[in-house]
Formats: sequence, C-alpha cells, structure tokens
Amino acid sequence: MKTNFYIDAGNLYFGLLRKRPDYKWLDLASLAKSILPVGHTLVSVKYFTSNIKTFPHDQSAIERQNLYLQALSAHGGVDIILGTYNKNKTWLPALDKRCLSCDAVDDRKLLHVMKFEEKRTDVNIATEMLRDAYTTEVRSFALISGDSDFTAPLDLIRKELNKQVIVFNPKDRPTDLRFHSSVCIDIPRDLPARCQLPDEIPIGTHGRKIHRPSSWAIHPV
Repeated sequence: MKTNFYIDAGNLYFGLLRKRPDYKWLDLASLAKSILPVGHTLVSVKYFTSNIKTFPHDQSAIERQNLYLQALSAHGGVDIILGTYNKNKTWLPALDKRCLSCDAVDDRKLLHVMKFEEKRTDVNIATEMLRDAYTTEVRSFALISGDSDFTAPLDLIRKELNKQVIVFNPKDRPTDLRFHSSVCIDIPRDLPARCQLPDEIPIGTHGRKIHRPSSWAIHPV
C-alpha cells in the first residue's frame, strides 16, 4: 500500500530525543522505512519543524539544528517544511510556593521569563496531509505525533475519504490519537539508535562534508 509519512519534529524530539543526544543525528527516511508495517511502500517523508531561536543556556543550538537540516537535505529522501519559532518575554507564576493540598501556585510572585512557542507547524502538517489525501492516489497516511490537535484531520482522512491512518506515538504514555487512527503503534524507545545518519555526509560538488556534532556522538549505553 502506498504510504506518505509525516513527522511532527517537536513531538518526536520531546518524546524520544530530548534526553538522548546520541539519537539526534536521526535518519528520518530510515526510521520511516523501518517502522512501516509489512505491505506498505513508502512514497514520501515530510518533516515539519521550525528554526529555533537561541536558548540562553545553549548558544550553539541554532548551529546544530542548521547542520542537521543540511544533513537531511544532502542525504536525501526527506522533504523539510518549516514553520516559525517565536521568542517572547512574559510573566509567569513562580513554583516555589505550591499548595500541597490543591497543587495551586502562589500567583503573587511572578517571574519575568522568556517563552518559546512553535507556530504554524500543526497547521502545516494538517494542510499537507489533507492536500495529499485529496489530490494523490496514496491510500495510507502515517503520522509521528501524539498531539491531540490532529484529531479532526485524521478523522476526515479516515472516515470521509476512507483512507488508512497510522499513528506512531513517540511518547512514553498513550495518546488520544489512538481513537482517531486505523492503527496506533508506540515507537520502540531504542529504534532511533538503529536509524542514524552517517557520521560524514558529502555536500555539494567540492568535496565538502557535514559531520555529526561532537555533542551528539554515540556513546555506549
């Protein structure tokens, strides 16, 4: 069965990669091929992310993300679709005086913090899935995400268009999307270790190579 694969970068990162830097040099095309059920033929892999803003505690984060996106493009097999990443200052309640009986927060003490918010990614994913569902002959749509915001487009594809929806859950807890999919599969926690990009990837025609960031090096577990 012809299958398109859609990857929610934020959900994948926080579900599987955040605490494992050695997993972050991830070959998304290989991951998609490895996890699809028998009988499915991979047609395309679409990766939805945003260019992050600089984090105060990690000034090199932008450089590593840019390097990874270049590596994905050079290695091939993945379409990258970018949203936006907003950085705003706001006031939030401090957590040092929590009510033990009701879990309330003492909102009399506020902290001025930097809040990072990803924009347009969910809309981009839903739009691409629906466009492909309506305009292509693909019969199966695979999504890596546990975000319940996708319930409406998944229901439409599955119920109205009578096409298969496979949800791959990257989180370590159940997702509500299991009720809105044809099949819901938990991604094995160790699968990214088996789907890594080469440590060196040629780019262009002048002998230049992209290298895995040293902070993402593979270490024995």
